[in-house]
Amino acid sequence: MEMLIVVAIIAILVAIAIPTFASSLNKARVATDEANIRSGYAAVMTEILTDEAHNVEGSTTGTTPATFTLKKDGTVSTTAGDDAYTTQGKPSDNVEIAGKSVNKWEKGQNVTYTYHYDTNTIDIKVGAGTGD
Repeated sequence: MEMLIVVAIIAILVAIAIPTFASSLNKARVATDEANIRSGYAAVMTEILTDEAHNVEGSTTGTTPATFTLKKDGTVSTTAGDDAYTTQGKPSDNVEIAGKSVNKWEKGQNVTYTYHYDTNTIDIKVGAGTGD
């Protein structure tokens, strides 16, 4: 009888611990995604400011925006490829990254950044969500 009570107590503790652990694991993955997206944003800013191909001074309205894709190694590229970063977690709500509101995303989605020459702003897009 005592053994059944001990097993029941252990089962209850496990039932409580597993959802808590899963939630903590997802929060850690979302925090990793946020850090990687923020790092990609900084990489886009560096690319825009240092590459002569991107004329940030004296740009004209109507210039096609430049689109960058976040890669697994933390750099950005103007072409999407097999080495594109995919999100690892799933946030429960919209998040703010680098002063931009980013819609919540699903696991396994790509991250893109769009630089608008006419307004000198960068939008962050994760999967189907867009940054404002």
